[in-house]
Amino acid sequence: MQAVMEKDNLSEIDLSSRISVLENELIQVKKQVPENKVSIVVLSGDFDKAVAAFFMANGAIGMGMEVTMFFTFWGCSVIKKGRKLKGKKFSHKLINLMLPANSKSLAPSKMSFGGLGRTFFNHVMKGQMSSLEEQIELAVECGVKFQVCSPSLGMMGFDDDEWKVPIDVCGVAAMYETALNARTSYFIS
Repeated sequence: MQAVMEKDNLSEIDLSSRISVLENELIQVKKQVPENKVSIVVLSGDFDKAVAAFFMANGAIGMGMEVTMFFTFWGCSVIKKGRKLKGKKFSHKLINLMLPANSKSLAPSKMSFGGLGRTFFNHVMKGQMSSLEEQIELAVECGVKFQVCSPSLGMMGFDDDEWKVPIDVCGVAAMYETALNARTSYFIS
């Protein structure tokens, strides 16, 4: 009888130490799991891709996730107020003239229909889903964080006052830090 009791005590001690080891391992694993965040890099300045990026951002916010959107190169046009030429160098004026002025002048990546594509898609979307502009406003209201690539600002001649959303200007290192700490990352190109 005493041998059985000693065996039970050993089993309890062994089980207790194994549980302790597993709890410590679980703590370490939890430290490695990315946070409840989404990172979206927006390279494209195409209408349909911008719509997709903002639908994903607002959907994630709706699920309680923190969202950061990083805009670079052509994607910067999505969140600009409009075309600004005054005070820019000639090369920057040319770049700005070749880019869409803002989200209202983005063209779709496919089915452009000789420039009528945006009007067509707005007509199809009407009553079915919110417009890109409404999605951008919703993202701002819901707390999406907006980052703009500083090398893109310099190369394309964009100024800090050209944005219709609150932005943080940062480089690729900040984008990587955000992406590495996110549970999900998207690259919209």
